[in-house]
Amino acid sequence: LAQVTSATGGRFMGAGVGGAKPNQLDEEEPVLQDDIFPWFHLVQWSAEDAASNCVFSWDLAAIQDSVANLTEDMDRFLTLCPDELSGPFSLDEHTAFAEWAEALLQWNPQLSRLRFRMVPARMKEEVFWRRYFAGLRRVVRKDIFPDKEEEEADVQDGL
Repeated sequence: LAQVTSATGGRFMGAGVGGAKPNQLDEEEPVLQDDIFPWFHLVQWSAEDAASNCVFSWDLAAIQDSVANLTEDMDRFLTLCPDELSGPFSLDEHTAFAEWAEALLQWNPQLSRLRFRMVPARMKEEVFWRRYFAGLRRVVRKDIFPDKEEEEADVQDGL
């Protein structure tokens, strides 16, 4: 079960397929995952390795702000997205990554400008997107699992 806070402060709740309008939980028309495409999918993907009994909430506006911050400028991108996404990845037009990339380019003009400046002058298209999605996943996980991020930092610091 996931709970989503909208930019207007309302909450969406759902279990994988949708939710409700802000401030109208379990009433009237549901807000489906495609209504906030690709955000619902990105959050689900970012949380796919969470414990099976995990319940989390997320704030759509906060996540969007964190993700937009990744592409504020080239230096920020290189700093906040230093690593490439591990595992299978393809920008084939029939993959989720391709759909998400297209939607994110439309959502964020800064991302589009940064990509234009960096590809292919500084890196290949696939490398850019591997780094971007790795950074995106990291900031989304930080938002939806803030306590886990703090615990991991404590372990790394030897506390």
